[in-house]
This record gives sequence, C-alpha cells and structure tokens, in this order.
Amino acid sequence: MTHKFLLLFIASFLFVACGDESPMSAANNEISEKEKQHEQEQKEREQEIQRQKEACYYGTSNNSASWCCSNYGYQCNTTKSSSSAKSSSSAKSSSSYKYSSSSRKYSSSSTINYYYSSSSKTSSNTQKSYLTKSKNIKLTLTYFKQETPDWDNTLSMKNYADADPRISFMIQFRKNDGTRDSIMTKNLLEKQDTGEWEGRIDFTTTVPIYTDSIYVFPRITDADLLINDDYSSGYGYGVHSIGYMEDYEVWLDSDEENKQCTLKWEWYLY
Repeated sequence: MTHKFLLLFIASFLFVACGDESPMSAANNEISEKEKQHEQEQKEREQEIQRQKEACYYGTSNNSASWCCSNYGYQCNTTKSSSSAKSSSSAKSSSSYKYSSSSRKYSSSSTINYYYSSSSKTSSNTQKSYLTKSKNIKLTLTYFKQETPDWDNTLSMKNYADADPRISFMIQFRKNDGTRDSIMTKNLLEKQDTGEWEGRIDFTTTVPIYTDSIYVFPRITDADLLINDDYSSGYGYGVHSIGYMEDYEVWLDSDEENKQCTLKWEWYLY
C-alpha cells in the first residue's frame, strides 16, 4: 500500500512538472515582463529628457530660461541687456535695400539670444518687409576650425586637431504675427580628427510666404563612442525685413559667440 501511494505521488508530481507552465516558469515569465516594462519606461524617460534638452536649446521650451540653464546649460544669457551692440562683419548695402552696419542682441524670457540685422527699404514704396511669395533659401557651410584643444578628452592640451565635428543648422522662419516655422538640416559636415576644414556644402529648402525674418542656429557636436559632446554656442543669427532683400544677394555669417571653434556659413534667397 505504501509503495502504491509513493508511486501515485511521484506520478502526480511529474504530471504537474511537465504541465504547460510550472510555478517556477510562471514566476520567471512575470520577472521577464517586469524587466521589459522597466526598460520601456527607462527609454521613454530618456526620450523625454532629450526632447526637453532640445526644446531648451532651440528656445521652444515651456519651462523658464532659468530652468533650462540650471538643467541643461542653455538660455543662461537671456537676462543680458538687449541694448548691447557689436560690429557686423557681414553688413552690406545695395541700391534697393541695405543691411544695418551693426548687429545687436535680442533677449526675452522665452527665447535664447539672437543676433540680428535689419534690411531697410530705400526705394520702392510698394515693396514689403515680408515675402509676398514663397522663395528658396540656399545655405552653404564654408569653414570650420577647432579653437580649443583636446576635444577627445585625452588630456592632451596641445592637440588642436582631434575634433570629430558633426555640424548642422536649424533654420527658423518668423512672421510678423509671431508664428514660426523651423527646419533642421542634416549633418552638413562629418569628419574625424579634423582641426580645420574649408569647402562648400549646401542645403536648400523653401521659405514660406509672409516670412519677415530668418534665423540660423548652428549646432556643433563632437562625436564620441558613448555620447556626443555639445560645442554649440546656443546663439541664433538672423536678418529682419527680408522682403527687401534681392535674389542671390549673399549674406555672410559666423558663430561669433562660439569660443570653442570658428564656424562660417552663407545664405541667399532666390
């Protein structure tokens, strides 16, 4: 009787162990699902942090400038006086319009700092300060130079040619009613261990009708294995009253506020 009972117990145990899902298997599946959920939540948090960082960089964040400054180091200069002025190396004039001979900072609590110059009508009274039809803009990256050493963080303070630059731009189109349209270029320059580069790399897109101002935000990062280092100045550079500009009149510009590198580009409408 004892043997029969023992055999019945063993058979019952084997039946349970060989079933579709043992208690141990169910516990492992539950742990696996929790791990997947945790990974998904972590990924979503990282994406949200990246979204907030980019919003602070481009001045579109719903948070305050001080919040962006303390969390991501952007918009820290928005409290500077808007009356400061400096010479513009790209100022020019023509018979139908002229650019101002100086550029001054523009600051507000909701945007990062801009430099801007204004075009002023000098002839036709029918000409508008904004575009009365859509046009194209051609932006050309022309020059990059590493100005500080050791972008690779190897403690080699004499190396001014270890940059792995990734250079792109955000072009922002603004209208008098305050609306803005923006477009990001791809990386126009991708190099390894490059201290200086000169050439011409173009990007073309459409400028919407009624656009009054164009701002160009350069983005400079140094490619690394784990995370790219951001060498952007956090400034945008723009021109007001573009309706007075003639087609194919070239505007030369540079990232004047950047102390890490020299960056030059040009653009024109057509």
